[in-house]
Amino acid sequence: MIENIQVAKDISKHLLQINAIKLNPKNPFTWASGIKSPIYCDNRKILGHPEIRTFIKNEFVNLIERLYNPTCIAGVATGGIAIGAFNVPR
Repeated sequence: MIENIQVAKDISKHLLQINAIKLNPKNPFTWASGIKSPIYCDNRKILGHPEIRTFIKNEFVNLIERLYNPTCIAGVATGGIAIGAFNVPR
């Protein structure tokens, strides 16, 4: 689901800019679940780019808060734990 096309474009642009997105349709990546995919996003790369990290984090928080009424938001899995540990400005 794309809630805001401009935000989706901005996030995509940032991820491509820092080489976080890898495409390999001829030899798909195998995720831990066993699913094969021609695209892989290495979210860990976001950590080394504070402005991009903050933008992406804030946009995900905004989306979650618009769709749900959370009492907290946490990051999980390899790429999400560190990002989830950053404070969300309000």
